[in-house]
Amino acid sequence: MNKKYKKFNYKHSLGQNFITDEFILEDICDNSNINNSDFVIEIGSGNGALTRSICERAKYVITIEIDTSLIPLLKSNLAMYNNVSIINADFISYNFKNIIDEFLKHGYNYTAIKVVANVPYYITSLIINNLLCNPFISEMTLMVQKEVAERVVAVPNTKDYGILTIFCNYFSNTNLLMIVPKNYFYPVPKVDSAVVHFKKFDKYICISKTNPIYDITQNFDNEYYKLFNLVKSSFSQRRKKLLNTLSNVMNLDKNLLINIFDKLNFDLNCRAENLSLESYQNLLMHIEKLSN
Repeated sequence: MNKKYKKFNYKHSLGQNFITDEFILEDICDNSNINNSDFVIEIGSGNGALTRSICERAKYVITIEIDTSLIPLLKSNLAMYNNVSIINADFISYNFKNIIDEFLKHGYNYTAIKVVANVPYYITSLIINNLLCNPFISEMTLMVQKEVAERVVAVPNTKDYGILTIFCNYFSNTNLLMIVPKNYFYPVPKVDSAVVHFKKFDKYICISKTNPIYDITQNFDNEYYKLFNLVKSSFSQRRKKLLNTLSNVMNLDKNLLINIFDKLNFDLNCRAENLSLESYQNLLMHIEKLSN
């Protein structure tokens, strides 16, 4: 183990595990689809090892690090780059308008932003949710816990398939890029990690060029809320037959549901994990139609 990784006082509470293999860092950047016209946000700068690789590819980078004690090290390690700003903040609570303001200073022309992050395990789902719902973000390359990555890219009829899978599929195409064994990190975590790439659908990248700074929160229609109420209800009793779950949890008439299942050619014995996103959308449409 390189001695430089042992000098730092790692904070377990912040999920700090730094990659020690530079080839892995290069692979992450190579698969991030970053080019010299891109504006990039890195979440969790660490010691700046990944940041350097991003800076060498992107037009401008904002790297966000919550740990104040790392900022002097970051400034030193990134001193040779003039296309990076370091922000000492918690990304979850930081005002995204400030990020856009910083990009505007450096030539941001309302093109969508790409994100690269080695996500702390304890806030993985929250980070994914925030980024997918942010209309400024077009692509994300995230290092996450291997178990989470498997859930993100899962397919119907598997144990890993669930609410997170459907949520990610609603907003984006996902691709598992690589598995990163735990021994490539210091301190060594308890589990392996994986890198997932998210390419958001154009309809969820809706930056207003007339007032770009303030159009930060995605506006969802009623279909979105009804759909995920249906999905969450379906998976609330995932071991039970979907017909019974929807009847019990959503208080829907069972005969009405049997009629809908028949129209959609659903097996009456199917469970929540057997339906694709499109199937849930069709199910919602028929429930709405027959309930009125």
